[in-house]
Formats: sequence, C-alpha cells, structure tokens
Amino acid sequence: MRRLLVLVGIAATLGFSVPAQADPGVDASFLDALTKAGITFNNGSNAVNAGKTACGLMDQGQPELDVIQNVTAQNPGITTTSAAKFTAIAASAYCPQHLQRASDNSGSPSPPPGDGVGVSGGQQ
Repeated sequence: MRRLLVLVGIAATLGFSVPAQADPGVDASFLDALTKAGITFNNGSNAVNAGKTACGLMDQGQPELDVIQNVTAQNPGITTTSAAKFTAIAASAYCPQHLQRASDNSGSPSPPPGDGVGVSGGQQ
C-alpha cells in the first residue's frame, strides 16, 4: 500500500505536464502526455474515454487508489505504475481538482466498480 502511495505521488507530479484548460486540444494533449509517459494504446478515442471515465469515478467519490486499481483490473497488460501515471494524467487533463487527493488516500481500497475504464493497451 505504501508503494502505491509513492507511485501515485510520482504520477501526480507527472500529471501536471498536461494543460487543464477545457478546449478541443485537451484530448490531443492528453494522448500526447500518455505517449510521452510511455503508455501505449490501440485507439485514441478509447483512451480519451477511459481518462474521462477515471475522472467520472473520482467525481463519484472513488479514491484515486481505487481508480488506479480499476485501470489495472480492466487492462491486464498495464502495470500498476502505468495505471497510476494514466490516472494522474487523466486527472490533470480532465479533473485537476482531484490531483491533490492522491496524498489523502490512506484508507483501504474498495473493490473496483462495475463499469470499467477500458484503456486499450498498456506500457510495453
């Protein structure tokens, strides 16, 4: 659990590189940030939807650690480190209000929710 908190902290720092403004270029910036972080995907549209879904889960009150576990569970080829990076980059792009929550997630993780995040691919 401590290792996950460290990974989330690192990933949150990486996530600041994506602009948070709400304009049509946000999706392209999000995909570019994923590529620069070494996170591969088969379909950009699916990756964008997965990022927005991750933010939706956090908007519903899911702790970021649970969202990271959900990304990992929905994408067996992605590492926990890549899932943490993905979640932080998604938060930076689509829901920056959740970036500071990473240090507040000290509770025990809950099981992943029913709807998955669906990132196509993972770090290779």
